[in-house]
Amino acid sequence: MIPNLDWLDDAACAGMDSRAFFANGCHARAQVHAAQQVCGTCPVQAECRNWAIQTGERHGVWGGMSQQELRRTRRRFTDRSKSTTREAA
Repeated sequence: MIPNLDWLDDAACAGMDSRAFFANGCHARAQVHAAQQVCGTCPVQAECRNWAIQTGERHGVWGGMSQQELRRTRRRFTDRSKSTTREAA
């Protein structure tokens, strides 16, 4: 099944160079902050964040969240699903 990515058309970053969202080097922190500023104006920020969490995106800023924030959120999301599955069994 092909995921519905129609929300991408409405993203604040549509048409931007995607490298702006994948920080590296000595200015990485500033790059992450700049990317998060763009995300802060985005009407589809929640859809982007959810997509990154659900697909396991490991790199870049998605939905205003840094790589570290995505990892922490994904861990909480995964831990919560495991406990719900165990309770249902």
